[in-house]
Amino acid sequence: DLDITQDGTNNEFGDSNADAKLTGDTMTFAITQTGNLNKIDAEIDGNDYTGTWVFTGNNNEVDLTCDKTSGVNCENVTLNITTIGNTNLFDIYIGESADSQDLTANFTITGDGSVVQTEVNGKNADITVTMNNSTSLATTSANSDEGNQLDLTQTGNGDSLGHSITLNITGGGSTYTVTQSGIYDNK
Repeated sequence: DLDITQDGTNNEFGDSNADAKLTGDTMTFAITQTGNLNKIDAEIDGNDYTGTWVFTGNNNEVDLTCDKTSGVNCENVTLNITTIGNTNLFDIYIGESADSQDLTANFTITGDGSVVQTEVNGKNADITVTMNNSTSLATTSANSDEGNQLDLTQTGNGDSLGHSITLNITGGGSTYTVTQSGIYDNK
């Protein structure tokens, strides 16, 4: 069980040269970063992982990998990410080798110019995204200072119920790409 709070500017947990590597089963990792230009580069290796990540500020970056090496890791993952701010970047990779069994992920994004990219490879993945940039002046297309960009990819069997994605979108000027595959129904 690891809880981290970082307040201020230019905080880091891991970096592009060396990810913070968390190894262990039945893991809970929560992080709160308040401020601008904060970074998380983390690799998680463990069977059961629960994460609650909260960000308030602009120009923050997250690069999370869970089960990077096709071991018996990230079998059951629950991930809740909430951000309030502009121009934040989230790259989330879960079960890249189809080892992940179950994923429940919730993203709540309030602000403009943020990018969420996920690649989930596993048996069952349920993702809910709530984006609100209603105070934005963006109305037609996403660019570096207006709108948000969402790119979700789900692959793997899809279990008996398939994968699911639920989008709740308020505001304009954003782009959304959803790619699902598997042998069962996807919704």
